[in-house]
Amino acid sequence: MPLCQPDRGERMEKIKPELASGFFILLALSLILSCFSPQMQKTQAMGIYHRVKINETVRMIARAYHVKLQDLVEMNNITDLNSIKEGSVIFIPDANQVIDDVMVHVKTMDTAANLTAKKDNSDNAKKLTEKNARKEGKPAIEASAVANKKERLPMVTSPKKQQPKVAPREETQAAEVIPAQKLPGEKIEPKPKTKIPMEEIQIEKKMFIWPVRGNVTTSFGIQPNKTYHNWIKIVSSAGTNVKAAASGTVIFSSRLKNYGETVIIRHKDNFATVYTHLKKRYVNTDQRIKKGEPIAVVGETDDTGNVYINFEIRLQGKARNPLFFLP
Repeated sequence: MPLCQPDRGERMEKIKPELASGFFILLALSLILSCFSPQMQKTQAMGIYHRVKINETVRMIARAYHVKLQDLVEMNNITDLNSIKEGSVIFIPDANQVIDDVMVHVKTMDTAANLTAKKDNSDNAKKLTEKNARKEGKPAIEASAVANKKERLPMVTSPKKQQPKVAPREETQAAEVIPAQKLPGEKIEPKPKTKIPMEEIQIEKKMFIWPVRGNVTTSFGIQPNKTYHNWIKIVSSAGTNVKAAASGTVIFSSRLKNYGETVIIRHKDNFATVYTHLKKRYVNTDQRIKKGEPIAVVGETDDTGNVYINFEIRLQGKARNPLFFLP
């Protein structure tokens, strides 16, 4: 039997380095693909649909459902916040219950937040009083009690010493000359709170160029059948060159199951672009590519006979809506 031959151990030692090398190559490839490779084309999206009511805004809806404004507008292809009117339907990702009145819900949230802020301010004032008392050598319990009763008890002042009478005119003049000073125990009006700037949506139309000219027949995000697409489908003409949407380095160039010929390019600032369903690839892995340089050719057809490619933009591995970045 071959396994019982005397040189079996020697031959196994020669195989081990080759197996280890192959294992690390596969591991590195899987890590790259896990961050940048296309996801399943028909992922069932989890969430609910919200019908916009009068006076509701996209910002208000995002706050009520605790969803990032950027994620909400990209998933629903909302490039203009003012375009959402009463009766519009917005998909809310990961939500499991419809909020009937968004305005009341947001008002309740703000009231609860204000009460929490007041409680925090009161606790901080109490801690500060106790800290000052310890510096002065007073018991912390006594200082805390004084701080709690300060607002309930009237201020007790010692009787003023009788002063010689002064003519009304001179008293008026003295009052005009003496500058106003802050008296001990005088209430200090709180400074107005700093207004938190509103979250703005990110639209960067000059970062990338169109990889191929054509018609976008499938949009990014939620679809009518409630599936989620992390790419856009561009229908073009057979034989048209596919161009790099930005300068970068090719990190994947091969054929993928369910996606056909695929090219993935890594760009600066943790961006990456993914091009799938190509007819022929022109580039290799680790090759440097300039913006607009041909990387492949269009030619694969869909079930209706249209020639197309799928195009993705990713930021730190997360799919972003290409229409927010394309001119």
